[in-house]
Amino acid sequence: MARKKAITTLSSETLEPRVYELSFLLSPAVREEDLDTRINEIKDIITQAGGTFIGEGNPEFIDLAYEMSKVIENKHVRFNQGYFVWVKFNLTPDQVKSTLETVEKHLLVIRALLVTTVAENTVISKKPLSKILKSNTREEIVEDEVLDIDEEEVDPGIAATELQTPINHDDEEVVDSSVNTTETE
Repeated sequence: MARKKAITTLSSETLEPRVYELSFLLSPAVREEDLDTRINEIKDIITQAGGTFIGEGNPEFIDLAYEMSKVIENKHVRFNQGYFVWVKFNLTPDQVKSTLETVEKHLLVIRALLVTTVAENTVISKKPLSKILKSNTREEIVEDEVLDIDEEEVDPGIAATELQTPINHDDEEVVDSSVNTTETE
C-alpha cells in the first residue's frame, strides 16, 4: 500500500502575529562605537520580515560560561566573551524560522535563541516570592489592626510554627531562639 503525502497549501488567511524574544551574542570584535550599527543590522532583518518591535535591552559585554565556537570563513573561531543583546517583537509565525536562520548566518552573531513570550515585562526579581509576600504583609500590619484573641483559643504549637519560634511547654511562653536558654546550676 502506497503512502499518500499530505499536500499543504497556504491558505488565504493571514496568521496573527505573536510575541517573540530574540536573544543573541555578538562577537567581542565589534567596537563599542559600532555596536548600535551592528544591532540595527539584526533589527533590520526582523523589520524586513514584517516584525514590529516592543522593547529591547541594553547590550551588555559578558564573559561566557563556556567557550563557544562558530565557523567563519571555513575556520573555527572560539569565543569566551561577547555582547549579550535581546529584542522583543511581534511577527507572524510563518516568518519566524527564516528570520532566525538569517540572524544565525550573520557573521558577527555567535549564537541566537528565539522564544515565544508575552508583551508584558517579565523581569524576575532576585528576591524569592515568599520573602516578598512576608515582608509586604508584615509592613501592612500595624498595632491597631491586631485582633484581640482569647489566649485559650490559640494553639501554642500552631502559633509557634507560624512565628517560627520554639515553645517552652513548662512555662507556656515563647522562647526567643537567639537567647541561650541553658542555665548552669
